[in-house]
Order: sequence, then C-alpha cells, then structure tokens
Amino acid sequence: MESVGMNSWVPITKFNAIGLYEVIIRIVKFINLFNLVKKKIIDCNPDIVITIDSPSFSYRIVKKLQHLRKNTKFIHYVAPTVWAWKSYRAKIFSKLYDKIFTLFKFEPKYFSKYGLDTKFVGHQIFYKKVPLSNPKKIISFFPGSRSVEIKSNMRKLKKIILSSTKIFTDYNFYILTFEHEKKNLEKIIDTRKIKVISDTQLKHKIMRKSCLAVAASGSVTLELINYKIPTLVFYETHWLTKFLIKFFVNVKYASIINIFYNKEIISEFLFERFTHDNIINSMKNLINNHESRLEQIRYFKDFSKQMLVNQRNPSEIIVKNLDI
Repeated sequence: MESVGMNSWVPITKFNAIGLYEVIIRIVKFINLFNLVKKKIIDCNPDIVITIDSPSFSYRIVKKLQHLRKNTKFIHYVAPTVWAWKSYRAKIFSKLYDKIFTLFKFEPKYFSKYGLDTKFVGHQIFYKKVPLSNPKKIISFFPGSRSVEIKSNMRKLKKIILSSTKIFTDYNFYILTFEHEKKNLEKIIDTRKIKVISDTQLKHKIMRKSCLAVAASGSVTLELINYKIPTLVFYETHWLTKFLIKFFVNVKYASIINIFYNKEIISEFLFERFTHDNIINSMKNLINNHESRLEQIRYFKDFSKQMLVNQRNPSEIIVKNLDI
C-alpha cells in the first residue's frame, strides 16, 4: 500500500505483538494507538472506511465510529476466522459493517446468515503468477513477522538451524526476514554459516529457488504454496496464549491448506511438537523423499487454483463491489 502512495498514520511495526499475553503487557501502548487512529478517522469524516484483517482492533475502531454511519460506509477485508474460534464475531461484524470481503470460499456463509453483504474475492497472493523454477540446494528459514514472535521462535530454531548446516553440508542456508529484524537475527545466529536476507526482491528470488522452507505459521506459508516450495511449519508462543489457543480453537490444524483439505498437507510442529528432532526428521523426509515433495506440490497447485475467483484479481473485484 505504501508503494502506491499511501501515507500511514502509524507504522505497522508499532503493532508488533501477537497472542493474548503479548498484547496484555503492551495494552497501554495499544490503547493510545487505538485512540489516535479513532481521532484521525473522525477528523477525516470519510465517505468509506476499509478495515483490513486485525479483527480485534478493526471492529473496536468501527464500533466507536458508528455515529458516522449515516454518511460513511464500513467495509472489512479478510474476514475474522469465526470458523476457528470466536464464532460470535460473525454476528458482531454483521451489525457494524455494511459489507465484508473474504479470502476463502467457505467463509461467506458464516456472515451472510446474519444479513451481512458478504463476497468471496480470493487471496491476492495467488494472483501473482509464478512459473515453476528448478530448485537449488537452498534451505530457507522464516522465523516470523513480529519481533516478539521471532524472539520466541528463535529460542528453538537457532539449534535446529545450526544442526541443519552440519547435516545438509552441501546446501546453502538463509533466514528470510524484514529489514527491522535483520540486525537482531544477526546477533542471534552465526552468520558465517547462514545468511540473513531482508531485501524484498532478493528474498523472493531465494524463496523461488529453495528446495525446502521451514516457516513459522502465518501468511508466508501461502506465499510458499504459491511458489510450490515443499514446506514444514512450526510455532511457539507464551504458555498463557498456548493454553487459550488449545482451549478455545475449534480447528485441528493451523495452516489454512490443512484446514481446507482437513488433512495435514504441510507438516505442523506447534508448541510441544516444535522440537529439534521433529523438525530435523521432517526436513530429512522432504529433502530425501521425492514422493513426499511431489504430493505437497500437487496439493499446492490445486489449492492455488481455488484461491481465486475465475483467476481474477481480488483487488479489482473489491473495487468494483464497493458501491460507493
């Protein structure tokens, strides 16, 4: 969005927490950011407000702006995962918004039953057509997108990466991250054996040529699916957040492709399953077992096709359906 001229009131890096505990210890900061954004929107008196993802933040903002609704339309893009947990949010969103656009074709039914105008538009990641490339002897690690998340994951991932360099001696190793995290990661890991890359173009070049990706659960797995890169997923978090996830989440898997097919297409190593031996053994399987790699890629191809509406650009579908 910034690349096409959007000016941000608050840098996205300010929203660097994920999970309940991680938010609670920063609650004062987030309340201040919330009030700043609310005031900015009210001062703008916009014709339309589009909130994207971040459901806990988004619907609370929109709830405080309902007095503008006579002259302002409220649109949400990327539906909250009511099919996984907090199903009551479907009803809340239906009262606060005029329209919602969903990434996945199974989502509209959860909102339309409450009368909310809901439309499946597909996932923008899959509109970027990527030709299959011949994989090189490259293993890429993706430790996460937020500072707290990366710090938590690297406690276990550091040992796994160092073991990998000793086991897969003829491979090149990369950690792909963001510019604001590069220095922190270089302090954690031995950069003589693994390179930390933050340049966007170079990251995507390395990603496309990787023969294996070891990634924190998140949207990066969708990019890897689009690139058809054999992948395994890991995740760690604070014990309180972990407890709440286990207690409240209604789905068996974390990765959307696994949820979509109700099958573990991508091996998941979450919480106590995120161990050195589990990850290393899975890496060995995906590198050495040709059939395991091909099976993942077959599912990736099918999934990619189903993530778009007649291969159309999701952004264009949204713009044409805003009804301003």
